[in-house]
Amino acid sequence: MIVCKFGGTSVGDRAAIERLVGIVHGRLASRPVVVVSAMSGVTNALLGLVEGTTGGDRESARTRLSEIAARHRSTAAELGVPDALEGVLEADVASIEAQLDSLADGAAVDPVRDAIVSYGELWSSHLVAAAMTVAGVPSRWIDVRTVMRTDARFGRAVVDRQVLDQAAPAVFGPIVEAGVVPVTQGFLGATADGRPTTLGRGGSDYSASLLGAALGAERVEIWTDVDGLMTADPRVVPNARLIEVASHHEAAELATFGAKVLHPSTYAPLIHARIPCVILNSFAPGRPGTTILAGASVLPIEGSPVRSIAWKKGITLINVRATGMLDAVGFLRKLFEAVERHGISVDVVATSEVSVSLTIDDPSRLEALCRDLGTLGDVTTASGRAIVAVVGIGLRTEPGIAGRIFSAVNPINIEVISQGASAINMTFVIREDQAVGAVQLLHREFFPEVAA
Repeated sequence: MIVCKFGGTSVGDRAAIERLVGIVHGRLASRPVVVVSAMSGVTNALLGLVEGTTGGDRESARTRLSEIAARHRSTAAELGVPDALEGVLEADVASIEAQLDSLADGAAVDPVRDAIVSYGELWSSHLVAAAMTVAGVPSRWIDVRTVMRTDARFGRAVVDRQVLDQAAPAVFGPIVEAGVVPVTQGFLGATADGRPTTLGRGGSDYSASLLGAALGAERVEIWTDVDGLMTADPRVVPNARLIEVASHHEAAELATFGAKVLHPSTYAPLIHARIPCVILNSFAPGRPGTTILAGASVLPIEGSPVRSIAWKKGITLINVRATGMLDAVGFLRKLFEAVERHGISVDVVATSEVSVSLTIDDPSRLEALCRDLGTLGDVTTASGRAIVAVVGIGLRTEPGIAGRIFSAVNPINIEVISQGASAINMTFVIREDQAVGAVQLLHREFFPEVAA
């Protein structure tokens, strides 16, 4: 059994869905389970309905809802499956209208938002299942919310892995054994009392990895619109090359620090279950993609200790200086308790005897956080920063690797340096306007044969 997850651009229109069907047809011998995202742009459009309604623009939201529904009807007609959404769209649109009215009447936003956004995946999966049937691929639509039990943290729900591990084989197993392809949704879950939830951005990839682990899949395939992981962002280094094999640990580090092919949370279930993940391009299915292997037994790229250089902009640097840190017990605990209270995720941490530096990528709660941190010491902040991460298993054993990294970016002022705890990542913080140059210099240093 394999799990094949298709992202928004891979189900974005008739042509994309027909390519998807062809890909799945070619994998029938591997007994695929198909997980799909909403059609490209639909999630944001559904979120816009909520934002428009809460902002007082109810009529505009009605118009946009009609346009979203019309797009799905049109795609169904183009696929030759006009009955795929018969009755479904009409009932669902009426439900969305009622939920938007409840927002206007003062209903809690978060639960309604999750309920409305969920329709994107539900509709796209109906289209895919119907298109498969028309093409002669036996399929069955499955509502993933019957197995993906979560808590009630709407917008960032946490999955009950124990329930999933018990329920998923019972629901999906018999269908697969019968030679039928289950078609289900990523991103979605439901509380124990049936309220729809979502798993947050990147939740579709995460859903696929959770299902893969629960079903004991041979592999999880992530079908997207890029060839796989690259030695650098090709928008910055046009001749960056494909990484054909990487470890889960390397891929997770790259995802955390800016490589957006997969969400960082995707890897954890697969690492534990030792299931490989393959990133493939649905627009060019014949290309090899990137195979991400469980464990850390992947050899470095020939001639380089580095797998890839990632970068992430829009970073805010926070420095807390406190002489009270000297010989103090519990200082860092207090600092990170403050961070946790505000629900803020930290990317990079560096410490000295009397100061701590950390980075965040969401400044919306920065002012409140700084007030709390101010009780521990003097706080300064700097926005407009970027993180650059040099990632690779070869960093563990390569003599002089730090010297090569910092010699390569010598013209650039480095404000914070952090050696990753996994020993496969060297991370530093610089001004955002210097990040592109730093990535190019590092790529030229470690991949000279493909340098521009």
